[in-house]
Formats: sequence, C-alpha cells, structure tokens
Amino acid sequence: MIEALSQPDVQAFLKAHATDSPAKLALQRHLPGGVSAPLLASQLKARQKAKDKLPSWLGWDGIIFPHGVAMEQCSSETTASWKAGQYKGASFADLTGGAGVDAFFLSRSFARGVYAEADAERCDLARHNFGVLGAQHLQVVQSTAEAFLATNKDSFDLIYIDPDRRAAHKRAVGFSDSTPDVVQLMPELLKRANTVLIKASPMIDIRQGIRDLGAVRKVTVLAVNNECKEVLFECGAAAQPLQIEAVHLLQGKEHQFVFDPEEEATAEVTLAHVQAYLYDPNVAITKAGAFRTVASRYGLGKPHVNTHLYTSDTLVPDFPGRVFKVLDVLPFSSKGLKRLKLPFAKAHVMSKNFPLEAAELQKRLKLKEGEEGFVMGVTVGNGERVLVVAERVN
Repeated sequence: MIEALSQPDVQAFLKAHATDSPAKLALQRHLPGGVSAPLLASQLKARQKAKDKLPSWLGWDGIIFPHGVAMEQCSSETTASWKAGQYKGASFADLTGGAGVDAFFLSRSFARGVYAEADAERCDLARHNFGVLGAQHLQVVQSTAEAFLATNKDSFDLIYIDPDRRAAHKRAVGFSDSTPDVVQLMPELLKRANTVLIKASPMIDIRQGIRDLGAVRKVTVLAVNNECKEVLFECGAAAQPLQIEAVHLLQGKEHQFVFDPEEEATAEVTLAHVQAYLYDPNVAITKAGAFRTVASRYGLGKPHVNTHLYTSDTLVPDFPGRVFKVLDVLPFSSKGLKRLKLPFAKAHVMSKNFPLEAAELQKRLKLKEGEEGFVMGVTVGNGERVLVVAERVN
C-alpha cells in the first residue's frame, strides 16, 4: 500500500483531485500507478479529513494518511501541538502510537522518542511518515503497551497513552472499558516515567477518573473552538496538590483557567435574578466543573444553583466565554409567549437547565435559526422557567 500510494504520479493525482467525491472515485477505472480504485478513494477521503485535522502534513509530498478509525481517533494537529508545548525532556514513549500524530509532535520537544503500536500496518505507515517528516529520532516498535513495559526496561521523562475506547466494538468512556487498562498498568508506568500522561474521552467522569488512576497531579480539559476535544490526566509518583485546568484554544489564542477541587467546593456563590448581562463559560470550564469558582473569581451571580449561566448588572471584561446583553426576560407561559417580540428576524435558541431541549424550544417558538440574536430557556432561583432575549456582546 505505502509503495503504491507514494508514487509521484499517484501523489500528484490525489492533490489534483483533492475535492473530488471519494465514492465516485471508487468506481473509476484507469487510475494512475496501477493503484486500485478503493485504495485511492480511501486515501482521498483520509486526505480530506486531514485538511482540517492535520493541515501541515498535507504540505509534505509522500505522506500517506491512515484510513478509517485510525484517522477518526487520532489527535488533531492543534491538540497534539499544544501537548508538545507542555512537555519536554530527553526521552518519551507513546505506547499507543496509532496514526503517529501525537508521537510526531511530541518528538519536537524530546531528544529521543519511541512509538509503540501493536498493529503492523500502522507501524509501517508511521515509519514511512516519520521518515518523510524528518523525525529520525523516533523509534518505531511493534508492540502492545503491556508487552513493551515487560520487555523494554528503559525509563522515560514522559510516557503517553491514548487508550482505545472502541474495544469490543463499543464506545467506551471510562478507563476500565478501554485498552490498554491503564489502571492496572499504572504502578509499572509510574516506575518507568517521571510523568505519565493519559488521554481520556471528552465524556469521561473526571472525578471517577481521578479515583481510578490514583496518582493524578493535574487534569486538563482541552477544548478547541468551544468543543471539548480531550481530557488529559497527568500522573506521577511524587505527590503534588491536584490541579484542574480548563484550556480553551480559540482563533489562535489560548485561555487557561486553573483551580483546585477544594477551591471549587468552598467558593461562595450568590443566587441572583437575571440582570443586565449574562455569561456562558466556555466548554472547557464547564467540563472541568468550575461552576462555583468561575462565579466567585469574576464576582458574578447565578440565576439558579443548577443553571450554569452567570449574571451581573455591569459588564465584566475578559470573561472566559460568551457574554450577552439582556434585552428582555419573560415568563415561559402562554402570557409570556404572547408578549415575546424579537428585535431580530432570526435567533439562536439555547436551553440551560430547562425542560425543553434547544431544538424543541426553537420549534415551539417558531424561530428561524440565526446568529442575529439569542433566545434562552432558563430556570431561575425559585424554579421558574423564563425566556431571556439577548444579543451577543463578545
């Protein structure tokens, strides 16, 4: 496969047909280099996904992209680059190599690296791509994480593991249902590395993950463009106070919000009616669970203990999320709906601790989708359901 797809005429064909339909390509005949139509179509589909996920790799002649699940599961260039910027040292090992994206970007911060992967085809692909990318200091080893730890006795500054969450053809969320079992491996991992970094599902229960791993120093919720991409558990043998950080990467900028569980548990929050401004924290903060801390630090009130919006009479600058100016607040009732008059033709509907989902509420209000304004279904302090009409400030 690699030899066939690496041919210059095949690479040129893929670039020339970058926007073509892979499905239509799969039916064509007389393709370059004698490459089968299904193989060429699969590579084209992978390259199209790489346009957003791995844009810099598209600029290298000769890169062969993984297909199927490997491409779907691999880290994006954005998140892999961010991780590489947080860790550096003499050596690291990626024990679940996969598409090789994390290993390649981490290799920029380490003098020596090991990519370990059980699948032979993925190892061949990684070896080829690392050569094209000039990452000669990355060693490719075909091995499971368990076998690598049993046979290789080297120590590392960092061991990175991204457990397979699709074991037994099911999407797993917790560590116990993933492969390798990092909970079982943790004692050996801590002996072999100063830092162990575990990538988890964005859906993971963070508190349960901390309990399962037992040696967590830091949890990072990593979001890109207000979408949670990864939850990272940094573990180490040396005990340190647990920190939780919410990192949001948006349009080339990074916002970091760091807190600890004790601060969140003791932060004082004032319940308040919906005031002149509403604040919606970025998804990294809400996933990290900083519901009380963010209110306390920015001096904001909360409409309801379980409504994760915040409010103030005067505008609070530099809030880590969306800020709205409130135009009207109406009861969610027949009378309230009759009074609803919007100063814009289209609106984006939101649901916050509200009995109707956003799509259902939008249908009920007969609103066309648009970003001209916002209508929010919100539960306030006394359990009352209200509609908030607002416009975006930033």
